[in-house]
Amino acid sequence: MKTVKIPNLPDGNVSSVILDMRAPKKLIDELKNRKIDIIPVLEHPDVYPAVSCHPDIMFHHISGNIIVYAPNTSLQIIELLCKKGFEMIKGETFLHNKYPGTIAYNVASVGKYAFHNTKYTDPVIKKMLDENGVQLIHVNQGYSKCLTCVVDSNSIITSDQDIYRKATSVGLDVLLIEPDTAIKLKPFDMGFIGGATGLIAKDKLLFTGDITLHKNYKEINDFLSLKAVDMVIIKDEHLIDLGTIIPVTQE
Repeated sequence: MKTVKIPNLPDGNVSSVILDMRAPKKLIDELKNRKIDIIPVLEHPDVYPAVSCHPDIMFHHISGNIIVYAPNTSLQIIELLCKKGFEMIKGETFLHNKYPGTIAYNVASVGKYAFHNTKYTDPVIKKMLDENGVQLIHVNQGYSKCLTCVVDSNSIITSDQDIYRKATSVGLDVLLIEPDTAIKLKPFDMGFIGGATGLIAKDKLLFTGDITLHKNYKEINDFLSLKAVDMVIIKDEHLIDLGTIIPVTQE
């Protein structure tokens, strides 16, 4: 077992993921059937309930075995990740209950680029991305990772216009989709595609529910086909924004 070297982008079959502890049973069963270990994310006490167990709210995987985490994150999760060989580095920014106090760690890393509202990016993440040669690009969206589904090192799916423009401008291949209530995030009207997905192998993208219910399913299917990435779908379940399925180790 080894760590995923480039955040969100395994190059083999994933062996463990960080996942919201409230994930539905069918999703958990799918991961277990694939022999993928689940590191459950417990509630963060400083943010509102809808996102309080979302991995992308309190963690940012920098590279390899390095993860930055928000202060007051459950020690239980930090200890589990340490046992898997991760160096856990505490960020400087304390989370708060209301936006933008929830966004400091919600950075979308895509290969050699990262996208975030840089006015609010945690300073430790900024420094470490720079040290790792990752270009941090400002976008207006604070929940950048929630809105960014990483397909490969050069391809993403998003419903955010600014992420679409900025990512396209640096040469990424971007599928722009519509916001859709098919992705659930109670008590809000909808969640987002990045929060409802995660790669579980180089060529397998796991959805938290049934992506065929999304209004842009055909475009998503065609885009992933072009990238030679298979969809893993949880049938008979709504898509749920769980704050990203973050792959952290692989075979």
